[in-house]
Amino acid sequence: MAPNSISRRTLAIATGAFLLAGCAGTTEPQKPQSQGPLLTIIAEQGATLARNFNPFAATSRWATRNALYEPLMIWNHVTGTLEPSLATGHTWSADNKTLTLTLREGVTWSDGTPFGSADVLFTLELMRTHKGLVGEAATPLAQYVDTITAPDAKTVVIALREAITPALYDLVSQRIVPKHIWEKVADPVTETNQNPVGTGPFVLSTFRPQGYELKRNDKYWQKVEIPGLRLSGYTGQDQINAAVLSGQIDWGAVVPDPDKTFVAKDPANHHYWWPRTADVNLVVNTTLKPFDDPAVRKAFSMALDRARMVDIALWGKSDVANAVGLPSQAYPGWLDESVLAEGKKTVTLDLAAANAALDAAGFAKGADGKRTTPDGKPAAWDLIVPTGWTDWISVAGIVSSSLAQAGITANVKTVGFDNWSSTVYGGKFQLTLGAGKRGATPYGYFRDMLSTATVKPVGEVSTNNFHRYGNAEADKLLTAFAATSDEAEQKRIAADLQRIYVAELPTIPLYEQPDWGAFVTKRYTGFPSADNAYAPLANDPLFPTTYLVYPKLKAAR
Repeated sequence: MAPNSISRRTLAIATGAFLLAGCAGTTEPQKPQSQGPLLTIIAEQGATLARNFNPFAATSRWATRNALYEPLMIWNHVTGTLEPSLATGHTWSADNKTLTLTLREGVTWSDGTPFGSADVLFTLELMRTHKGLVGEAATPLAQYVDTITAPDAKTVVIALREAITPALYDLVSQRIVPKHIWEKVADPVTETNQNPVGTGPFVLSTFRPQGYELKRNDKYWQKVEIPGLRLSGYTGQDQINAAVLSGQIDWGAVVPDPDKTFVAKDPANHHYWWPRTADVNLVVNTTLKPFDDPAVRKAFSMALDRARMVDIALWGKSDVANAVGLPSQAYPGWLDESVLAEGKKTVTLDLAAANAALDAAGFAKGADGKRTTPDGKPAAWDLIVPTGWTDWISVAGIVSSSLAQAGITANVKTVGFDNWSSTVYGGKFQLTLGAGKRGATPYGYFRDMLSTATVKPVGEVSTNNFHRYGNAEADKLLTAFAATSDEAEQKRIAADLQRIYVAELPTIPLYEQPDWGAFVTKRYTGFPSADNAYAPLANDPLFPTTYLVYPKLKAAR
């Protein structure tokens, strides 16, 4: 179960979004242009911001990975394509064990130094030798990569120990740093990189603890019209709402019940778009009885009123989950309709069926309507969610009231995020909520959900499979999936993984999670939207899709 905690925390505080498709065009260095208003984005949290622009640090400023340091390629989960960035293409060897990347011509760092394969080689080797560095490529570098070479200035060759084709997406998503700067850094783990030099469309202009500004990088390899970015720290949803509704924000923020509170105030300029890219699940700790029994997990599932969750927590702006926990919008062509039909009854409210399943599993119901477990203990557990995550708190309440109808007690408790994450990731919880992993293929999702390789002992941190379920048959299928680059074969394997998920229901899908995004067109136009779906509109620090959006934005005429 992969919650993407950084992403989810950003959603909870309310962030924007971004994306675009046209970055693959001819390299054309930025030319000086007339100045206009800065693009104001909601993407930072906290009243005081630390000046940290280290792309390998989890606590660095949002602009580090989304405006300053670029990846090799960008997975566009709206269009389903791998977009060129610092690399213009890739090829696999016949045995799918060697990945060759071709780099873009004409790119320079913001200090004027040419970009090349030496920078990519240095970045990846730096991560291999410093285990404390955070980055998309960390897992494949640690587990799969054998050698990295640069045969010429515009070619990088990565040899894997075994065929793991999904590693492509993590490797090319890694933000690249300049060798001539970072080879002089004494400790890249603790470095704050206060004066960043990147290849991105912006450079740092001013910084203060309450916020910072970036100006356009006139050495950038493609045309960007906006003169710069402005970001401020926000301490909570009320402050964000006030900023958005007062017209201070161009891009970002989740506004509750947006049609009434946001769009209605200025229908011509206030817009939002919430494509659905992942699912939220009820997560049970499968190391505990009775949650190790799939029959019990299915009984719980059939007792849940998912439609009410969507109506109340998401203002009706989403849909209930399917039986495999993968939204069709995010994975077109990957879902097996026969498997979805087979599992539909398990994720459909049917209180009679839920009660019958609990009876069959030995959960006796007392005169007060409350059940006991087969060993005679009260069928009561704690359902923990982070304080302040209003959508999850609402959903948890509906889970609790739904299960109560079947005689099950779920005590909703809100705890601070640090407490929640240590308890959940350490496997010391009973019930919680979590979001499925989003990726280019369902491989990562099913690896987190089903693989024995991702199961950690209780007490050991696991941010992925924190429900701690593993299936040996799924392991074989995941290995076969990773070994081939034939998408048709991968889809056949994915169908078998979906069958295992439906049969076992390791977590309980609830609803499709919107990719929160809003924008105002008074100053700039060209944002991604349902009518112009070239990229996502969610300001997620884990995904570099902002680089696809910036070149599309134009000053309002």
